[in-house]
Amino acid sequence: MPGYVIYIDTLILRLLANFFFEFILLWATAEVTRISTTRLRLACASLIGTVHYLLFMLSSYRIIPFYGLLRFFPIVLIVSVIMVLIAFHPLRRKQLLQVLAYFYGIGFISAGAGLAAAYFFGSVTNPQSTVGTLVAIAVILLIGELGWGIVQKRIYHHLYQLPILISFNQQSVCLTALIDTGNKLRDPLTNQSVIVVEKAAVMTLFDQETARLIDDLSSGNLDALTNHSDPQVATRLRLIPFSTIGKEKGLLVGFRPDRIEVNDRQEKYQLNKVVLAIYEKPLDPDGEYQALLPPELLHPNSVVPFPRSIRGGEPTHATNTQSEH
Repeated sequence: MPGYVIYIDTLILRLLANFFFEFILLWATAEVTRISTTRLRLACASLIGTVHYLLFMLSSYRIIPFYGLLRFFPIVLIVSVIMVLIAFHPLRRKQLLQVLAYFYGIGFISAGAGLAAAYFFGSVTNPQSTVGTLVAIAVILLIGELGWGIVQKRIYHHLYQLPILISFNQQSVCLTALIDTGNKLRDPLTNQSVIVVEKAAVMTLFDQETARLIDDLSSGNLDALTNHSDPQVATRLRLIPFSTIGKEKGLLVGFRPDRIEVNDRQEKYQLNKVVLAIYEKPLDPDGEYQALLPPELLHPNSVVPFPRSIRGGEPTHATNTQSEH
């Protein structure tokens, strides 16, 4: 039976490095998914992962048994699930799967970068593990700091974009709406939630006279509303106050559409009690979506499902993004 020399200081350093790695990996997952947690919960979850790593190390030195069991993938997966649940509890099943996907995705990306750096600065027989660890940690920190602008933009945005169909006055347009938790606008008259839409994307819904009225109202000419010849259209228009960075107070022209249909991948339904606010500028410089949809509008009390016979089947349309709130 081969003997092993275990340096306690080296083992402690490896355990501390593992704890720190697990901690920042969970922290980066929290930053990207925007799920609230605390440092204490992250530390407790990291401690679970470090204890598993310690047991694995001891079993690899044959100090304790169960080496094969501790490196068995289902066991590693169970430990990961326990860590995520401790760090982010409570989580619904779908949320748990999403968080695990981010957790493993960030982990694989950082580990791959660290491994590549270790072999690049070392050799096949003598990789620079210290450099690899530092690079892996740097990648996690980079994803955590920039993840909401990069990972979220390319992954989160695609998960939380929905095609919507807006109908008004026998005209319809298809847009892509981003589910935006930052959209807190309300119609001051009815307290209804407001979907922000790009002006250029919805102006085809209106005839020339109504389009001119909206332009006048947007420029601050409120008297134009009383002079409009179609009172039915005029009564469906709204003036919605808003504030944003660089502009403490402003007004958006809003209107009540005839119908808004949402195609939520496997299900189609109609939104109730919604006002659309017309935003003058593009919402997304990259043109990925054209509307900002408050998440509360997707609550079961706010939607009317379509009959199964007409769900699905329509083509979807993609478009523009972010707004200033």
